[in-house]
Amino acid sequence: MKINLIVAVDEKNWIWKDWKMAWKLPSDMKYFKKITSDTDDLAKHNAVVMWRKTWESIPSKFRPLPDRVNCILTSNIKNDDIGSKIDDFVLYFNSVEHCLSELEWKENIEEIYIIGWANLYNQVLKMDMLDKIYITKIKWDFKCDVFLDNIPSNFKVESYTDPEIENGIEYSFWVYKKI
Repeated sequence: MKINLIVAVDEKNWIWKDWKMAWKLPSDMKYFKKITSDTDDLAKHNAVVMWRKTWESIPSKFRPLPDRVNCILTSNIKNDDIGSKIDDFVLYFNSVEHCLSELEWKENIEEIYIIGWANLYNQVLKMDMLDKIYITKIKWDFKCDVFLDNIPSNFKVESYTDPEIENGIEYSFWVYKKI
């Protein structure tokens, strides 16, 4: 099973401001949905892993993210709630390690995407199991307050798109693959 990270950063590698995204790029949201939802095997789903704060930042009318297994990491659950679910598409875990070890054995999961919160991103960037990093690079300094660590040196650019402009903001999509 592949574990990937997907994130958008401004030109200084910052990712959030005041607990939310600092930019509005519908094309980035469409890209995020496509990457995290599409599977090669139609009988499988992808999983998205996020901290509770990321989950809470998603407007309730969009939760859970459709067509994906939503895994929420939180320390605010009791031991008997770990791995419990609201429905078939929302699971709670108390650590990323526990979450990933549980998902590894699920036959209906094709790929795992780490989607949110800086400390989770930065923790996963150091894990050997990380396969790809999907980054939307935004050419603008948004004066954010949450930083993404640098991409590890054992990752190389696999692909990127030409810059596009939306809402006056220039951006491009990059994919890094572990070598």
